[in-house]
Amino acid sequence: MSATNPLTQEATKNADDDIVSTETPVVDTNAQRTNYHWRYALISFALLWLVALVLYWETAASIVAIWIRSETYAHGFLIVPISVYLVWQRRKQLRQMVPVPNLMALPVLAVSLLLWLAAWVADVQLIQQLVFVSLIPILVVLLFGSAVARAMMFPLGYLIFAVPFGEFLVAPLQDQTAWFAVQALILSGIPVYWEGLYLTIPGGSFVVAEGCSGIRYLIASIALSSIYAYMTYRSYWKRAGFILLGIIVPIVANGIRAYGIVMIAYLSDMRIATGVDHILYGWVFFGIVMILLFWFGSFWREEPIDDSSALKKPQAGTVVPPANNYQMIIASTFAIIFLASGTYASSLLNASSAVTGQEVRLELPKSSGVWTGPIASDDAWQPSYSGADKTVYRQYQNQTGTVYFYVAYYGNQDNGKELVGSLNRVYDQEQWRRVQDNSVSVTMPSGKSVAVAETDIRSADKRRIVWHWYNINGAVTANRVVAKMLESWERLRNHKVDAMLVVVARDYTIDPQEARNDLRNFLENVGADIVVLNENVGTAKISIVAPDQQ
Repeated sequence: MSATNPLTQEATKNADDDIVSTETPVVDTNAQRTNYHWRYALISFALLWLVALVLYWETAASIVAIWIRSETYAHGFLIVPISVYLVWQRRKQLRQMVPVPNLMALPVLAVSLLLWLAAWVADVQLIQQLVFVSLIPILVVLLFGSAVARAMMFPLGYLIFAVPFGEFLVAPLQDQTAWFAVQALILSGIPVYWEGLYLTIPGGSFVVAEGCSGIRYLIASIALSSIYAYMTYRSYWKRAGFILLGIIVPIVANGIRAYGIVMIAYLSDMRIATGVDHILYGWVFFGIVMILLFWFGSFWREEPIDDSSALKKPQAGTVVPPANNYQMIIASTFAIIFLASGTYASSLLNASSAVTGQEVRLELPKSSGVWTGPIASDDAWQPSYSGADKTVYRQYQNQTGTVYFYVAYYGNQDNGKELVGSLNRVYDQEQWRRVQDNSVSVTMPSGKSVAVAETDIRSADKRRIVWHWYNINGAVTANRVVAKMLESWERLRNHKVDAMLVVVARDYTIDPQEARNDLRNFLENVGADIVVLNENVGTAKISIVAPDQQ
């Protein structure tokens, strides 16, 4: 054995230490490049979303305004935070993916904005709002790619609940609730007289008002059931099944609630559940129903799994390419151009169709046959149509009664000033209640048959049949969707739309057919000619059809 010099050993050790300390640290290039991808994509998304908010501010503000004024849609304030939280929950899995811009989303963005423009022309606020909210998932696909968008599919889809829609379901839900309550009362052996939305039992009467339709419970239930199904189940079939239960259960439960209110009032000699206390009872009942629904759904609960393996992420040994800034710039540039084009086109159309200094005078048909008029009406009833440029309310009389004739004219429509809107009614909800709706075919002096919408309404001391239709530059329809399409076509074709609501109404005592007979006779003999006198545009004769009264 040879001896070793301690000094030599120490020197060797120090030399080794020097070698180790001067080694270059190992850098995870893939992780750095992935971070760059995410950084550029997030910055671009924030920029584009800011541009969309600025350009489509009126649409965004209309959504928030409905959240504020309507308790039915107040949950909208929670939807965006919930969606953001669901995305944040998946942040670890998402960070393993590489965002890659998908330019194929640009045509989808262009078509969506064309749809927004068409909805703007037709003053269909709901479609504008749906398109605006859909910009979020479209921009995610464009800037982050399809794989990342699929990983965030539910949070992005959940944003649909931010759009305030469902008003069209109020009337059928009212009818369903009334039918259910009546059938339950009959099975309980309680005599009930049923007329549309009115229920009369020994001791008192009830009406299924719009607030009793259950629309609030239905929308809240669907939103809660969707997020519960997403967080509780992995199977798409189980998720769809539970959401379906979330639709059926509140409808049935609201019928039971209405029946329970009538029963409580009946058993208490109309002392309980006839005032605001039934509203509290309704929300408590709904809360119990939802708890029971979630408890029932928990029996099929599936444990969550780590689905990061299902995500598209770089495999071992795969090199993540550097961030392609040019592709991101191209996607962002075209997106901004498309976004700006939509609002620019709307401003051009708005400028071309604007009419200023407009003085409108409406002339109603003259009396004919047994009918005299038109004369000023002293009746308090008027349709609730806001923002009309001109309204006329007159009445005609014959030997048996009075026909009320109302016209609302819209020459310049805008948000809050729309002929066809979800808040418009042919009656004042504070004074009148709807009994039922029908469609009626009437014959005009020309012999042509026209379908009009019929609404049977009731106040504290009157019963009234109301017929109404829309008149768009002489084209007539009682269908709200068709009326919007006609407005869009006329606005694009003529840039000027004379749009009107035309209403005729007649009271009845017991049988509504007596009112219908008089209304038919009135339209057959007097007709519905309306002359629009405008200093700027001239004179136009508008009719329900082209009646020949010569």
